[in-house]
Amino acid sequence: MSSPSLRDLHAMAHAVSIPMATPFRGITTREALIFDAPDGPAEWSPFLDYGDDEAATWLSSAIEQGFHQDHIPPTDPGTIAVNGTVPAIDAASVPAFLASLGSPSCVKVKVGGPGATRATDVARVRAVRDTLGATGRIRIDANGSWTLDEAEHAIREMEPLDLDYVEQPVESVADMAVLRRRMAELGIGIAADESIRRSSDITTVLEAGACDVVVLKVQPLGGIEKCLSVAQHARDAGCDVVVSSALETSVGLHYGGRLHQILSANQPHSLAAGLGTGSFLEGDVVKNPLRAFAGSLQLSPVELDPELLQRYSMTEERRDWWLGRMERCLEFV
Repeated sequence: MSSPSLRDLHAMAHAVSIPMATPFRGITTREALIFDAPDGPAEWSPFLDYGDDEAATWLSSAIEQGFHQDHIPPTDPGTIAVNGTVPAIDAASVPAFLASLGSPSCVKVKVGGPGATRATDVARVRAVRDTLGATGRIRIDANGSWTLDEAEHAIREMEPLDLDYVEQPVESVADMAVLRRRMAELGIGIAADESIRRSSDITTVLEAGACDVVVLKVQPLGGIEKCLSVAQHARDAGCDVVVSSALETSVGLHYGGRLHQILSANQPHSLAAGLGTGSFLEGDVVKNPLRAFAGSLQLSPVELDPELLQRYSMTEERRDWWLGRMERCLEFV
């Protein structure tokens, strides 16, 4: 099918605003446009502070989902392995929080950010290790919030806790490359997330020798087809890849799960995906929400729920803002 017109997208769009069950990096409400499109439900949910050019890449992903499914290799319903995610909670709350997730064996821990200290970060990661035991796998994610020196000191202090990798410890690619060289002796990998905002960024990151793991997010990279190209480039350079979410509804998570399935077909021992974030939202927009438990996520086709779309509909003012944003962004697609 040809790409949709602005009129088409307007007619198919449901503007939703869903409260976060747990505030995440300052986000308390997740806003999105959900399209009831010919090829299936599609999601457009770029964060509010993104410019139109960047948000347009996310819109390309939604158009692929809703209008160009023929660009995506077919997948079947199934179960995928996912990590649990521990937000910036106090260490004492970690055991109960992990129990509520079904005690996953692989966990990503959020560190750094506003109000964080190295002491509280280390205590949170130590609590995760104590809860998981020796065989559990831990990754930490600083979302680029550390300076180079802060990152090195923090990682060295956490090294006895047996980390798999550190996701986006610092903001710049150059600092990532320096840190990776310094951390090589510890056997702790560096993962690039925010450093790969567009599919073309992968070349810069790999040429700099800045990472061991590439994080793939379907919307920010412009769709599954683009992600597969980035994944091939990363694997050719000897890097692992891991699929993660962008705090999406089950619609967006579904396409992340499909990407993971496609990649796993060629590499059966793929890293656990970061797609267990559905529980961070108080609600959803589909009849069969994708909720991970005990490190597993059951994937099945998603079906929009009209009642939920109505329940979480935005105010008219916010809907107009999103539709105006979409009109601007469509010019970049």
